[in-house]
Amino acid sequence: MVSLRLSRFALGAGLFLVSLAEARRGGLPDYEERVFRTVNGASDRIRVPVRAIMQAGTFATVPAVSALALVAGRRRLAASLAVGGTIAWVGAKLAKPFGGRARPQGVLPHVTIREGVEGDLGWVSGHTAVATTLALVAAEELPATARPLLAGIVGTVGFGRMYVGAHLPHGVVGGAGLGMMISAVIPPTDV
Repeated sequence: MVSLRLSRFALGAGLFLVSLAEARRGGLPDYEERVFRTVNGASDRIRVPVRAIMQAGTFATVPAVSALALVAGRRRLAASLAVGGTIAWVGAKLAKPFGGRARPQGVLPHVTIREGVEGDLGWVSGHTAVATTLALVAAEELPATARPLLAGIVGTVGFGRMYVGAHLPHGVVGGAGLGMMISAVIPPTDV
């Protein structure tokens, strides 16, 4: 368990730091623009389901899943979800100035905006950080069969943030890395 957590933290730190370096570089790499344009240009027919699942990365999800765990009689899990999710949300807000990268509309022409986007900084994705943290904390308690569903939710949140025009790929990668690091340091609920 400890080596898995150390590996998760190290991988998360790598993703976070590489994405930070790319965000601070000033220019937008061609591959990042291509990925963004592909996702952002996806059909409007998927808007409702993508936006619905994307809400798993909002701060409101933190007390909701914590309450659900509490109702299920999992008090330690409820506390871990509340603490981890809150740290992820606050941590993403605190990290944004270090990246200094604007949201896609401030970096690229012709971005499709599918929802109101708050704030002017796009690196790092708080939605992705929250969803990743919650999913990894919950995955330690839930049956292994739930892991593909949790991974799908996290992937859809990251996809959704680009789809609605809120983040570039490195913002999503940085959010996932931040969530991995945070989840790795939240004490396991079986202690």
